[in-house]
Amino acid sequence: MSFQHPAIIRWLMKINLGCAVVSGIALLLMMAAGTADVIGTNLDLVGLRSHPVPAAFEFVATMMVVSVFMAISLAQARRAHIRVGVLVKVMPPVLRKASALLQFGLSAAFFLAIAWFGMRGAIHSFSVGEVAPGLINFPIWPARFFLAFGALLMGVQSLIDTLGVVSQRFIVPLSDDELPSGPVI
Repeated sequence: MSFQHPAIIRWLMKINLGCAVVSGIALLLMMAAGTADVIGTNLDLVGLRSHPVPAAFEFVATMMVVSVFMAISLAQARRAHIRVGVLVKVMPPVLRKASALLQFGLSAAFFLAIAWFGMRGAIHSFSVGEVAPGLINFPIWPARFFLAFGALLMGVQSLIDTLGVVSQRFIVPLSDDELPSGPVI
């Protein structure tokens, strides 16, 4: 079946893909910082003076938030989250639709609440200049903004999916042949 997605879905998918690229870059930076820190910490094993990378832990923690929250909305759009396929496949279509409506609706509420409170926390963190103290005072507020933005994207994606369950304008896989090929348990 060919289906032309509404402009908002195409626009949201482009944002999701851009955020996924940011997520991938964050993963690469995490690996580089972690590797440099481990090597620097263990240089004494080869007879050199060891120097751990200052603020590596804080940097990796920030990049973890970026990598998770920038990619979660794309995973939702692609139906790549883990689901219990055994149960979904045996549900009658009406129950499957009700289950999807409940799932997407609760996800939207949950992630929009995270976005709301996350943005309030990020604004406060920025206004007080919150940092993780150490050899280098590492700012924490950027991670809070990434968390709020990623949760907002996931909330919007879940709202779109909720609308897709009740409307024919948005396609949401509900039948056996429309189930994702991603992780299913």
